[in-house]
Amino acid sequence: MSRIHTPITDDLAQYIRDVTLREPPALKSLRESTEDHPHASMQTSPEQGQFLHLLARAAGARRTLEVGVFMGYSSTWVALALPADGKVLACDVSDEYTRRARQTWRDAGVEQKIDLRLAPALETLDALLAGGQQGAFDLAFIDADKGNYLNYYERRS
Repeated sequence: MSRIHTPITDDLAQYIRDVTLREPPALKSLRESTEDHPHASMQTSPEQGQFLHLLARAAGARRTLEVGVFMGYSSTWVALALPADGKVLACDVSDEYTRRARQTWRDAGVEQKIDLRLAPALETLDALLAGGQQGAFDLAFIDADKGNYLNYYERRS
């Protein structure tokens, strides 16, 4: 693998997206309706979301963890990859942003697969560990406050 990264133009990026992306309508609607949001850069890209979906399917994931929900884009992608009895334990602190996530989960038909915990993620993770949940997840996606990434990782549930 090369350490040199080839930059791509906006036109090439759009072509790649047009040819390879299989974005469900609920996710496309969320992405398009939040493109101008002041914190839009916090949202997972469509390509990354589709890759998370692929990882969850390839791993045969049934129980996943997401630290940092924002508006629910990545959690919806993952939930769509899970079997009917699969679960995403989603951690976030913002009721405001996760209200939009809940709408997207309903629109995508995965609301029953999401267990949203509105609390600081470190508290949620500590409670999971105290409850014997070490190693209980097939896939974890950390996409929250960057300063706590190591702390989240160290609490591998």
